Amino acid sequence: MALLTLTTDWGLRDHYVAAFKGDLIGLCPEVQFIDISHDVEHFNILQASFILRSTYSRFPKGTIHYIGLSGSDPNQKSANPDFLIVNAEGHTFIGQDSGIFSLLLGESAMEIVQLAMPENSSASEQSDKLLESIVALIRGTEANQLGEIKSTVHQSYLAQPTVDSDSIRGTILYIDTFGNVIVNVERILFERERKDRDFTIFLRKSKYDINKISHHYHDIEIGEIVALFNRQGFLEIAINHDSAAHLLGLKMMDPIRIEFYDRKNRTNDV
Repeated sequence: MALLTLTTDWGLRDHYVAAFKGDLIGLCPEVQFIDISHDVEHFNILQASFILRSTYSRFPKGTIHYIGLSGSDPNQKSANPDFLIVNAEGHTFIGQDSGIFSLLLGESAMEIVQLAMPENSSASEQSDKLLESIVALIRGTEANQLGEIKSTVHQSYLAQPTVDSDSIRGTILYIDTFGNVIVNVERILFERERKDRDFTIFLRKSKYDINKISHHYHDIEIGEIVALFNRQGFLEIAINHDSAAHLLGLKMMDPIRIEFYDRKNRTNDV
């Protein structure tokens, strides 16, 4: 019996999560749920992809991950959004083809199936079909029996870092509940572009710059700024025992610039 995780923007104050679980249990009493998050910002595929990307590999192979974001892709004019089942890295993902799969899985090899939906179906009919398909997957039905094979997913180019010979320009892609700021610059990219040079991390709207990568939050004194690469491999900006986002005035999608230089050629005009 496959495990099912849930990542949604439905919140916990309203009835949506409980109603979804109730409907699913009615169809599949043996289902096992794990809630990853229901507090994704509404429609925010960047935030949802980061949360799920940071967690799905911790679950056993064969786990099914449902991504429930309210509404359809705002760029998609059809009233009937495309729902996909995507198999990748031993896991199964199901959700709308809004660009989230490209953000979540990157260059990973994917087996993609477009879920068969009744033509001109109502929201209620789409929901019923989605529930039936999730139950089928839980009970071992192959994805290709539930729809048509596709070759690609909708691509989202949100927050892709850009590089040149002396810099990386990144974007804040997530801020956690501690106010730690996660940047879309991964360690492998940073080290590849750094080439053993010195560097400075420039923060928008902040007089503070950073020129050291630490191993842990507590490598610096309480109240000081720290930059490190987190367990997911992303650059993280934090303040020991405080909120970096609040104190440094940082928010989602703010730019972060990293400049590289040879120490002997360092000038004061960067």
